[in-house]
Amino acid sequence: MREREIVVVTGASGRIGSAVVPLLRREGRELRLVDTAEPSAAEPGEWRDLSIDDATGLRDALSDARAVIHLAGIASEAPWSDLLRVNVDGTRILLEAARDAGVGAVLLSSSVHAAGFHVPDRVGEAEPLLPRPDTYYGVTKAAMEALGSLFSDRFGMSIVSARICTFLETPDPGRAAASWLSPGDAARLFEAAIALADGRHHIVWGVSRNAQGWFPLGAGEEIGYRPQDDAMAELHRLGVSVPDPDPTDPIGGPFTRPDHPIGTRW
Repeated sequence: MREREIVVVTGASGRIGSAVVPLLRREGRELRLVDTAEPSAAEPGEWRDLSIDDATGLRDALSDARAVIHLAGIASEAPWSDLLRVNVDGTRILLEAARDAGVGAVLLSSSVHAAGFHVPDRVGEAEPLLPRPDTYYGVTKAAMEALGSLFSDRFGMSIVSARICTFLETPDPGRAAASWLSPGDAARLFEAAIALADGRHHIVWGVSRNAQGWFPLGAGEEIGYRPQDDAMAELHRLGVSVPDPDPTDPIGGPFTRPDHPIGTRW
């Protein structure tokens, strides 16, 4: 009899979790969905009502798990104290719980905003691209990547820091033509991270295979992530015209503007 595979998803009731959890269900796989609000996609017995700072509860939820997809966190700019507590310390608590539970594979939801001040024509020059955060939010995502590196190097955990770009059900004709991440490709990225067992830390772009794309796919392909969707093809199918993106505009978009608030919710 095939042993069941347990996959934990934190932040499962959020925008990404709600869209992707149904795509992660497999025969022989048990999903454990962690959040403080019941995910709309939850099936009976899957949901664990837990805060990301509940170390004891997380260790219990992670018991016997193969992998954890860590989506929990504050998803935009906010006061520094809140971002530090949830995005940085919450990730540390999650990684410590995963280590204690013997979880071998972790995906951390980093963000394009960890490198938001890079411009498109420089993005492909190096993999991984060094952080250039555009906000306090982006700083916490860069810190999340550093925590992933530490836990991988010190404890031999296979960790993917996925710099999630523009996650939408369908792309809009603006920046998403180059930076779209479709739900289907998000699921493919998560599956690649679940299967990983090399004891290394990888920084990859969470992005689809967009014809107008800015982001190199090599680091993702190295872990088995092969995106299939293309924003341009989808927009053309919908009959939407697509302007050429400005290659000098930082990849963080409006987060890099002087009038974008730092340290306050928006």
